[in-house]
Amino acid sequence: ARLAGTSAPDDRISDGKDIGPLLRGLPGAKSPHDAFYYYFRGHLQCVRSGKWKLHVARREPIRNQRGQFRDIPARLFNLETDIGESNDVANDHPDVVAKLNALADKARQDLGDDATNTPGKNVREPGFVKDATPLTRK
Repeated sequence: ARLAGTSAPDDRISDGKDIGPLLRGLPGAKSPHDAFYYYFRGHLQCVRSGKWKLHVARREPIRNQRGQFRDIPARLFNLETDIGESNDVANDHPDVVAKLNALADKARQDLGDDATNTPGKNVREPGFVKDATPLTRK
């Protein structure tokens, strides 16, 4: 909102924060967020905080095997030294895994997670416009 020269609405909960300094590349600019969450189709996949990225443990269906699932363990990566995420260091840093799992739980409570059947207390229905028509139509 600030970049657009306006203010954010105050009639609802907003998790938005000003990232203008980051976008402008200002010296010393830092993210105002403690963590970044990666979702895919309503499923929490990863949590990023600082140099760490945790792929959360999950259960996923096995392709072409109806009703069969496999458990995928949590994996932790240090993105400062391993941007390609090829060296899982979860066993070496259980404290970091615990911290990022706590952040994941916080996100699930706030935003939900279909994989754990957590509805999320601040999830809103998507916007809908009845009988919408293109603005270019005459």
